[in-house]
Amino acid sequence: MLERVYDPPEMPGEPQTLITMRNFWILFLLSSSASFGQIDFPFDFEAPESTPEFVDFEMAETTVVANPNINDNNPSDFVAKMVRNPGGEIWAGSIVTLPAYLDLSEVGAFRLKIHSPMSGTVVKLKLEGLGVTELDAITTVANDWETLEWDFTGAPSGTFNQVAFMLDFGLYGDGSGLSTFYFDDVELFDGAGDLLQVNLPITHEDEAVHYQTTSFAGSFSETALDPIDETNTVTKVTKHWLALDYAGTTVSTPLGLAEPIAFEPGYTTISVDVFSPAAGVAVRLKAEEYLNMANSVETQLNTTTAYEWETLTFDLSQPVPGTPALNYNLNYTILSVFFDFGNPGYLSGTTDYYYDNVVFNGNPTRVNRLNSTDAFFYPSILTGEQSLVFNGGGDTPVNLHVFDMQGRLVQQEWVQSGQPVHLHSCTPGMYVLRWGQRTQKITVAARN
Repeated sequence: MLERVYDPPEMPGEPQTLITMRNFWILFLLSSSASFGQIDFPFDFEAPESTPEFVDFEMAETTVVANPNINDNNPSDFVAKMVRNPGGEIWAGSIVTLPAYLDLSEVGAFRLKIHSPMSGTVVKLKLEGLGVTELDAITTVANDWETLEWDFTGAPSGTFNQVAFMLDFGLYGDGSGLSTFYFDDVELFDGAGDLLQVNLPITHEDEAVHYQTTSFAGSFSETALDPIDETNTVTKVTKHWLALDYAGTTVSTPLGLAEPIAFEPGYTTISVDVFSPAAGVAVRLKAEEYLNMANSVETQLNTTTAYEWETLTFDLSQPVPGTPALNYNLNYTILSVFFDFGNPGYLSGTTDYYYDNVVFNGNPTRVNRLNSTDAFFYPSILTGEQSLVFNGGGDTPVNLHVFDMQGRLVQQEWVQSGQPVHLHSCTPGMYVLRWGQRTQKITVAARN
């Protein structure tokens, strides 16, 4: 049974009602030998009904104590305390069993507050039950509260009913203050909210799109400012010094892209703008089917410059030797990028990389995932001074975004069915149209 220790100090002038409540907590805990049992989210540790039973493993020990650092970042009275003692493994932690299996189809993101003695600490959340999946986050401050998030949205529902908390994953505990962590306010929430599921092209500039990524094996990612252009938003990927050689980042939540990548013969490339601190770094790109990693294709290129942006164009029809070939009949919706692939993190130390403008260079005459009864724009090739026309099949306007093949937004306007759209500012070339979660590619031919 989890030992819960409540011994908060009495503050001068503290209301008697609060002191009475705390004394009640202590008496309740001392007089009860039964566990709190299976409790659902949220966990705030302020009362028995919001305090789950932790099962410790590998010499970790989790108790409930007074908040050691009450401040605006966490004003709670009580929090969970985890001490990683000597003799355990690097995956030491504590696990909670939930009263039911999780439905992660729409509400699948976890959030908690953590108080770590060090910044750069790896915090792993692992879901277990009928299957296993895990995600990592990394602390950014020391000796203060901060909020970390893990987004499992799209992981299989009805599979997981346990959550393992592994704080300071990858290192051995010694029972000291450097192996002592506090956490609080564990909750499950809708990470996307009203935002749209991400789709190609990924530009990081559409405020209506959910750009949450999924990192694994020691990579950590977040949206950030361009390191050389503060007006541009990109994804920053940190490969931790404890990272495995296959550490990477999926460019979406586990739910994947809104639509499968429309590979077909002759149209098999995806370009990615990358920023690396060194030339010669191996960058691997991998596409997979949702919940089926065996159905995948991957290829690899090396960076050619340092501390500058460059565009790498990956041809998925040229897979890495020994890996599966591109299959045009599969629905690839999971896309991942791996920086410094093949090298564990300790070889170079914790290193930051950046990517932007993930663009599928597809068939401009193909309307992806649409049929004749769906909304679409026509014609697919604009010649002379032709206008683009929207066939929406209704009176509801749509918010049209036009991107060039570098992922830059070149035009945006609201369009109704039958309304012509003039693209006079678009130079000859290929463009991607996006409205809602739909995409279509067109070509602007040379003007007469």
